Amino acid sequence: MFAAGCFTAAVALAAGIYASFTARGKRPVLSNSYWFSVLKRENANKKAEYRLVTVVFSCLSAIFLLLTVEIFTQWPWTAALRWALIAFVLIYALADAFRTVLKGSKT
Repeated sequence: MFAAGCFTAAVALAAGIYASFTARGKRPVLSNSYWFSVLKRENANKKAEYRLVTVVFSCLSAIFLLLTVEIFTQWPWTAALRWALIAFVLIYALADAFRTVLKGSKT
């Protein structure tokens, strides 16, 4: 259990560090819509992509942090928070995808 907790803590730390860089507009964007866009990357809305990636990776960091807390403490309430964050990040990503598709179809 100790090794699993350390691994999830490392993933949470890595995702948090990456989210802090993307919040400042640094580092590459790890987003499918950015990498596989039909438009060239120079024309892509980098600010919106950085915002999406920052929110998603911040939530992933919090999810793995809650998992680490649950592994080390066995507190059952962390699972409910984890699932709420998972639901939030899925809804946010889908809403952003729909917004991007609708915005692209209007032009």
